[in-house]
Amino acid sequence: MNIIDVLEGSQFVKIMQKGLMLNELNQNISRLFPQEFKGLFRLGSITDGKLFIEVKSAVVRQGILFRQRELLTAIQPTYPEVKGFEIKINPELTC
Repeated sequence: MNIIDVLEGSQFVKIMQKGLMLNELNQNISRLFPQEFKGLFRLGSITDGKLFIEVKSAVVRQGILFRQRELLTAIQPTYPEVKGFEIKINPELTC
């Protein structure tokens, strides 16, 4: 077993891979959201068909829910596993 084999199987590498995947997800999907939401939300992981979204306020949450069908239509060609959103309000959110 060489050093590359050890590194590829390490927990650190798995954490880095997940971080890179989340960063790519954020970059790809964030640009699909309306400009007025910029800086007011953060995307998390996709779990059980739901894209986790953390928002700054209930107003942003309602805006996303109002546009949910439009956003899902834009997201699903690249991420077909996304069937809906799980939105959490966090007033202390900083993006």
